[in-house]
Amino acid sequence: MHLIVRAVTKLGRAKSETLHDHILNVASDLFYKYGINNVGISRIIAEAGVAKMTLYGHFGSKDDLVVNYLETRSRAWVSWYRSEVYKIDLLPAQRLQNSFEVLDTWFRSKNYRGCLIANAVIELANNDERVLRVKKEYYSNIRTMYRDLAREAGYKNYIFISEQFFLILREAMMSAHLDGPNGVVEGCHEYVHFILKNA
Repeated sequence: MHLIVRAVTKLGRAKSETLHDHILNVASDLFYKYGINNVGISRIIAEAGVAKMTLYGHFGSKDDLVVNYLETRSRAWVSWYRSEVYKIDLLPAQRLQNSFEVLDTWFRSKNYRGCLIANAVIELANNDERVLRVKKEYYSNIRTMYRDLAREAGYKNYIFISEQFFLILREAMMSAHLDGPNGVVEGCHEYVHFILKNA
């Protein structure tokens, strides 16, 4: 999945990007690919082509930059996922059943590195309250999407279904990251079929 498509100029910044967004986009790509703790400010300013004072003028610290990264990318991911699921031209019940199908291409992309929020929480050891707040919002938004899908499909116990689908998603993200994408979505379908059959 490409969250951001940039028309790069000779200066390395997209024509439509503000300097703030450019720094954030560069840092976000680095954090996701290499890990938050493995990317320092020097690497970010070198890749972004900006001065250190410019970066700190837009983001007070690396921690502030990390929180901005997590907020922006997690919200963008949920928006993308919801949009892709609702593009499925099926009845509500069928859309719910196939809600994991759209993830296969993402899992197979060369840039896939797992769930950015889970990665961050592990790296930062749950020590930053702002990161925990972003995590809570992210997980809540995913549960809400599944709840809406289940309710639209006519299931009365949509809250239970939402929680089960959320757990399947977390496991799928981890499996695709650690073991590769083959068979992940197919395994999701088996769990989904069992849950909905017994709902």
